[in-house]
Amino acid sequence: MKHILLLITLLVSLWADTLWLDEAKKKKCCEAKLGASPLKELSVKSGTLQENEKIKNLNGSVLYIRDMDGKIEEHNLSGSKITFTPQYKGNYHLFLKHQEVVDGVLNVQLSTHRLYNKEGNLSCSWTKEVRGKTSDSRYLSEPLPQLPFQLMMEKTIHKHHVNCCLYVGDIIPLKVYYKGELLKDVPIDVALESGWKNTIKPNDEGMMMVEVPKSTYEQEKGDKKRSEKLLVSATYDVNESGVYDGKSYTSVHYAMSIPLSFGDTPLEYESKTLAFATVIGVMLVFSLGLYYNRRRKRKTPKEIYFDEE
Repeated sequence: MKHILLLITLLVSLWADTLWLDEAKKKKCCEAKLGASPLKELSVKSGTLQENEKIKNLNGSVLYIRDMDGKIEEHNLSGSKITFTPQYKGNYHLFLKHQEVVDGVLNVQLSTHRLYNKEGNLSCSWTKEVRGKTSDSRYLSEPLPQLPFQLMMEKTIHKHHVNCCLYVGDIIPLKVYYKGELLKDVPIDVALESGWKNTIKPNDEGMMMVEVPKSTYEQEKGDKKRSEKLLVSATYDVNESGVYDGKSYTSVHYAMSIPLSFGDTPLEYESKTLAFATVIGVMLVFSLGLYYNRRRKRKTPKEIYFDEE
């Protein structure tokens, strides 16, 4: 009996922490392998990016999947992982919701994750492929009705030409909603996998702008395209009483997170390559010019005859 109570206490403490969706076997952005399976596997982790544990029991949790057409599928979860097979190539939004009463408080834990499917079936709808690549179809235009509290990412302001990944220098606009209404006084917390943290407060319009910072990890040799995780989260407390799952509560605590991955902008590597090519080109032109200049100045030897008579 003591072991059972200890296990229940451990599970409750895990769910009480910030939870976030983590994609297993994440592939490089915008790259697809011919014949690869579109199956996506995700797990739910609780805690920080540095110290976390994988939730092994997802019973009671609900997953909402929103496709490019705005269609929403609802799935009741069980087990320790989430499997999802998108049909079309493009962007899909996943929303996780778990709620339970702990010490008279209804804890509503939420997390969202955007998946870019590269191996979808293009023969069914060519227009979905085109729409999936446009930046306007990547983000929600309004809060999801099934979520009472939502941290929502607007269309990202990019400083590069790639549209399905995040890179250093990208600016992420975020807003917080409660029951469809914009909250203008709820800040967000931003944390990097390396330990860097920051709190951002909304402006007068309720918008919070997060510029993806430079990775604080020391670059390893041959690892110039290493990606790093970034976790954005927000919380909100409401004095509201009720009964959930047979347990009464006197207040509600909402918490939502958005896990993101980013890397150094490809323009950085392109500029280095361009600089190297420019130096080589200048050296080559200079060498050829010097060679032809010396050849042009070279005089043809003249024969000299002496009259000995």
